Amino acid sequence: MLTTTFLALAVLGCGYIVLAAFLGHLTDVGGDSHGHHDGAGADFHFPLFSPLALATLFSALGGYGLIAKYAFDLDDWRSLAVAFPSALITAWGVAYAAFRIMRGARGTSSLKTTAFEGASGEVLTSIPAGGIGEIAAIVEGQRITGPARHEAGTPIAQGAAVTVVRMVGSTFLVRLP
Repeated sequence: MLTTTFLALAVLGCGYIVLAAFLGHLTDVGGDSHGHHDGAGADFHFPLFSPLALATLFSALGGYGLIAKYAFDLDDWRSLAVAFPSALITAWGVAYAAFRIMRGARGTSSLKTTAFEGASGEVLTSIPAGGIGEIAAIVEGQRITGPARHEAGTPIAQGAAVTVVRMVGSTFLVRLP
């Protein structure tokens, strides 16, 4: 009976993991275990009730149970005694590795508007008198392009160097250096 249980856990757990690989986040109905997605939390918290964590736990429990029972010829209780802690460690390790990978891949494109002040830029599309053109500016090591106008409303030719005075909405307010 225990062999059937180990086999069922291994097959169902692995099946869910394969299904999740193809369906992505649609299978992770547990979502964020803390109820927020702001990216602010950098601490690792084991997602105990995440479907993928449970699938990893079940498949590892089934796999380790079968290995303990048949490769090491342990009886039912000893195979459970080996399989359960091994499965917990494996599930925690997989979840931790996934957390590290996702944390490293997390990025943001948001910059504070004060970061733009004083940035050097170049006019990509000439700025007509009283109108809007386009510039490229280097802000915190990133090349940012966007609409721009001269702070006094005077025209600026394409290729001219400019300095960002501030942001007005999503438009760069610039001056000549």
